[in-house]
Amino acid sequence: LIKKTYNKAVIKNFGGFSSILDLKELGYTDPLLMSTTDGVGTKLQLALKTNNLFGIGIDLVAMCANDIVAQGGLPHFFMDYIATGKIEPDQLTQIIKGIIKGCQLADCALVGGETAEMPGHYSSGNLDLAGFCIGAAERENVFNINNVKEKNIVIAVESSGLHSNGYSLIRKLINENSINLEDKTPFDQNIKFSEIFLKPTFIYSDLFKKIKSKIKINGITHITGGGLLENPPRTFSKNLKIIINLESYPISDLYKWIKEKANLSSIELLKTFNCGIGLLIYLDKNDGQNMLNIINHYGFKAWIVGEITKSKNKENIEFLGLKD
Repeated sequence: LIKKTYNKAVIKNFGGFSSILDLKELGYTDPLLMSTTDGVGTKLQLALKTNNLFGIGIDLVAMCANDIVAQGGLPHFFMDYIATGKIEPDQLTQIIKGIIKGCQLADCALVGGETAEMPGHYSSGNLDLAGFCIGAAERENVFNINNVKEKNIVIAVESSGLHSNGYSLIRKLINENSINLEDKTPFDQNIKFSEIFLKPTFIYSDLFKKIKSKIKINGITHITGGGLLENPPRTFSKNLKIIINLESYPISDLYKWIKEKANLSSIELLKTFNCGIGLLIYLDKNDGQNMLNIINHYGFKAWIVGEITKSKNKENIEFLGLKD
């Protein structure tokens, strides 16, 4: 199954002490390498509790691959680290199959990993995961914070749900409200809590590969830990500000339910969760509608949610339509 993820850059060395990769085989002329590492946070606890570990493998790949996309690159090689007190073959198989699926969605080769059995360090049935991704881009195509300009518009691409952030709060809500994960949610009677909380993270690399040559993209923000509040300013220079209109796209009832149950302010919600947005894409104003059409064509919902302006008071983000 692992070998099925290999691309032509992977030198066949299965069982060796390291993976060997030939970057020239991927067709680059002047490549820069990118590397990321991430985990899935305490979403893993819910996956273990429900014995639903396939999706968490997809999450592991997604959190790393999407960070590569946010720098203007494509993910090519992935490695995993799984640590546990005692290897449970069924658990391990589910996770690896999920990682393989994630690598296939990301067009990324699973080239190695480590499974560490650590009795006495991890309690029975418990484990931890980490992912490592290597990507690349042509030097001229790597995103720089100076690429994003005043009067650029901002397009939001939908998330699949919570992705892999905010789960310490979600687990607290589950415990405090004695939520049965197999019950239907009050905000959508067609779906169980377990389905919505464990829905795998969208992987955006294939979408990015398709759109990047059609319209010039100035920058991308991956909405991960820190939510819509802390991530956007990582993409542009400090003399600029992003204005996001929260009334420009439909916010799922899931986030309204979380806000009410956890008694969060709007800012706290925006700082903790993606609020339905997986990526923000920055581009010239005249390209907005064309980009929306292209993204929709490839199966993702997207909206024009804001613009970039000069920062006059050292603030780098402003929200319109805040409701408390």
